[in-house]
Amino acid sequence: MARYFVDIWQAVSSAMVGMSITIKHIWKKPVTLQYPEERQVLSPRFRGFVHNDMNKCDACQICARTCPVDCIYIETEGKGKDRWLTRYAIDYNKCIWCSMCTEGCPANSITMSHDYDHSVYFRESLVYEYVDPTVKKIPCHKEKRIELGYHVMVKPEKKKPVEKPAAEKPAPESTEADDKGETK
Repeated sequence: MARYFVDIWQAVSSAMVGMSITIKHIWKKPVTLQYPEERQVLSPRFRGFVHNDMNKCDACQICARTCPVDCIYIETEGKGKDRWLTRYAIDYNKCIWCSMCTEGCPANSITMSHDYDHSVYFRESLVYEYVDPTVKKIPCHKEKRIELGYHVMVKPEKKKPVEKPAAEKPAPESTEADDKGETK
């Protein structure tokens, strides 16, 4: 019989603790967002999907080499000054959002965006093609890129050190004998 009343007391006290927590939150601002109309504010260092600005990319392939899961595909045609970028694709099925591809890019063309919701029905549509080879090819050589109006990374010139004038030789130290007019 005592166990019966102990169980009733525990049930009532548990309900009261739960209701007290609920009552505390009645006057507080809600923490839920009405997605997709409302979006969460992300920190500046948030790593979302990888984005590549094809006007800046010169197909150096550093991003593809540093990617630990090989999700970046770069294809070029030709050699030397006649090299053209024909394919740049990122497979988001493999991407682990590590940001290693962005750190090594010398042209700063590949960046991490704040976009995080690419919902699709088919996995094949998560392979993003950035270059359409039927429309145009993108030049890789610096002179050809300048000629066709693409962005080219300009390296800052090294400043030459300012030459300091030669220091004048210090006057010879005088000795006491010189001060007294004596000769050596």
